[in-house]
Amino acid sequence: MAIMRTIVIVYLAAATLMRPFGAMAAENPHYAITAHLAGTGGSWDYAITDDRSGRLYLAQAGVTAMDLKTNVITTGLVTANMSHGLALLGDGTLAVDDSQTKVITVFDGFSGRIVSKIPTAQINPVNGMHALDALVFEPVTGMLVAVNGESGLLLLVDVATSRVVGTISVGGRPEFAVADGAGKLFINVNRDKSSEIAVVDIAARSLKRPMPLRGCEGATGLAYDKSEGLVLTVCNNGKLKVFDAQTERQVASIPVGRGADAVIFDSKRRRAFVPSGDSGTLSVVAVRSATDIALVQTLTTQTGTRLGAVDTDTGRVYLPSAKFGPPTPPSRYPTVLPGSFEILVVGPN
Repeated sequence: MAIMRTIVIVYLAAATLMRPFGAMAAENPHYAITAHLAGTGGSWDYAITDDRSGRLYLAQAGVTAMDLKTNVITTGLVTANMSHGLALLGDGTLAVDDSQTKVITVFDGFSGRIVSKIPTAQINPVNGMHALDALVFEPVTGMLVAVNGESGLLLLVDVATSRVVGTISVGGRPEFAVADGAGKLFINVNRDKSSEIAVVDIAARSLKRPMPLRGCEGATGLAYDKSEGLVLTVCNNGKLKVFDAQTERQVASIPVGRGADAVIFDSKRRRAFVPSGDSGTLSVVAVRSATDIALVQTLTTQTGTRLGAVDTDTGRVYLPSAKFGPPTPPSRYPTVLPGSFEILVVGPN
């Protein structure tokens, strides 16, 4: 009987050990570039997908839209001078900014029809290429928050009345911003020799204690995992840092490519994607839980491919890309070579 018990125990232990590996294989899809979709646009910034319209939207001298089923690309759905931020407003409309005119345009996501134009210059005095940058909709207060990346000023915009109703200063040079769905925003802020995540209570219009990003050179992209309460941020020096939003404790630091400008999170498949423009790679990170986060794949893309968006319905990741030439002053960024813009489609097998 003792021998039989030992055999049973060994068998059960082996079965227990085998299950995670089988589960891991099933839940670790391999990603590959499945299509190159040619477009006609130039320089771009933030990208988002919308389940309601079934479209990808890209800030690209206004807005470029792409149908996620047909892959048809519409350049100039909305036009502007220099656009950075895009935000879904929850009712079929979106907002896009123009950093040259400091105007936020609200438009219909299907037709591109302009709903309103919201001026910000009077209350947003600091100029620059990122005088309007990130846009994020905070659902509890119903505020659209616009970020001046030059001055660190947050503009609280009441879309219903088309006006700025308040401001909050985080200082520094803020980058990406995300909402937790419960009244708070997390914002990557770069200062002279350090980076941090500013925590902002929009309803109270107050700043909470920031989360310092130690070992992070130039924080850029940011994402929020609502189910686990995790904040994911990426740094230019090739680090993905993950924080527990409740305890503000770092729970993981994952090596990724350099020169990333976004963290793209697929909440259905529990994957974070980090497109790195300097390295020309897409890092795929499994976020199984707050204590189980790991790099599972590094896919070669191409230099300059630094941000994008995911369609959680299909799991496809869309990465704007192009070939580049030298900067055209006063811009310090490389110039998109004519006819080279495309969207790389990355799909799970």
